[in-house]
Amino acid sequence: MGFLLIVLVPLFVFRFNTRLLVVGILFLAFSLGVFRCQAEAGKILESRLREFNNTGQVLDLIGVIYDEPKDGENSQQLKLRIESLEKIENLLVVAPKYPEYDYGDKMKVRGKLKTPENFEKFNYQGYLQKERIYSTMIFPEIEFLESGQGSFLKKMLFGFKKSFQETWQKLLSPPHLGIFEALVFGEEENISASWKEKLNLSGTRHLTAVSGMNITIISFLLASVLSSLGFLKQRAALISLVFIWLYILMIGWPASALRAGLMVSLFLIAQTLGRLSSGSRSLVFGATILLAENPLLLKLDIGFQLSFLAMAGLIYWQPFFKDRVFVKLPEFFKLNLAATFASQVFTLPILIYNFGYASLVSPLTNILLVPIIPYLTMVGFLFGVLGMAFLPLGQILSWVLWLGLSYILLVVDLSLKIPFSHIVINNTSTWLLPIIYSVLIFLTRKISRKQPHFLEP
Repeated sequence: MGFLLIVLVPLFVFRFNTRLLVVGILFLAFSLGVFRCQAEAGKILESRLREFNNTGQVLDLIGVIYDEPKDGENSQQLKLRIESLEKIENLLVVAPKYPEYDYGDKMKVRGKLKTPENFEKFNYQGYLQKERIYSTMIFPEIEFLESGQGSFLKKMLFGFKKSFQETWQKLLSPPHLGIFEALVFGEEENISASWKEKLNLSGTRHLTAVSGMNITIISFLLASVLSSLGFLKQRAALISLVFIWLYILMIGWPASALRAGLMVSLFLIAQTLGRLSSGSRSLVFGATILLAENPLLLKLDIGFQLSFLAMAGLIYWQPFFKDRVFVKLPEFFKLNLAATFASQVFTLPILIYNFGYASLVSPLTNILLVPIIPYLTMVGFLFGVLGMAFLPLGQILSWVLWLGLSYILLVVDLSLKIPFSHIVINNTSTWLLPIIYSVLIFLTRKISRKQPHFLEP
């Protein structure tokens, strides 16, 4: 009650002063956000499973696999929703590679619980915490109980994805296979460590993943194709939305795809209703929904941070680069360079802080690759479906995809042979980030006062 008085009284007193009212609303939102984060962090302390971490006690637990199993080189990771305790909790089980298990399988596991351990330069414990997993069980005894306990829709989509991947594993080989799976499904298990490093240093790692850019462009392309086939605008938008959300569900609901899906949904609905969709409002709305459900994304999910900041850069800085910096260039180069530089305005400090390097060839590699990525993703998805129906047809069409993937690998490889393609920056201080972003926010306000922030297809 005291907190509400502290917040609501200033709002009432300052209702006639717009600036003070805005400050009061922001303070209220910040305070509610703090309480929401504390409530989420409290779940860690309330975890019943966590009490048995590292105690050496052998437990018998019964649970259902609630997400798609992840295959490793010699093992598989199973995310179980444990139902045999007072309340439902999540557990990560590392099991032998065989026998294979599927989404919706119910099983009994017997073993010891451990606290997840961080890897070098990777906060694995935080990565699992944002998924509300606080305990792991390594190679326990497993007794299969029954199957079919999950959602029928998710099981059907995961089954389609598995058949799709099995088809393409017959048609492509590494490193092309790894790049393709990352493009279509956001999975990097088949990309070697050396190629991941090359993608990082060339500034193209974000392209070989299911990103907000891919989701956005694919949805607009699909809506345009349906409209050209004679579908009404409203019906084309509805079909596009259904397809995009089924696709997001199938790839595991990554934060970047969820944010992009929310923004695309807002835009298509607004377009259907004949209203303009504000880019900044859509971005904030999408982020707010995700953070309201899971506030740990803001701190522990670098992918969410980069996705949000990249989109903010496109909304606020792309018009500046397009209309003022690259105004004399041909339209193709102007648009791609503007998008490349704009997306890096806000993301570069986070990239340097987390990974300790900055790519100097990123503008070049992005302008060469950005235009083809969404089309290559759609072509690969279409050819995969045709290959599932008739494998010889998929073999013939896979050559087109192989050429596109070879082009990506060639650009990345050649870009790193350019002298000073990247610089290494070690020992970045945490206190520098607030200063850098304060300066960027000030500059953003200066350049964006007279330009609209509307999403464009």
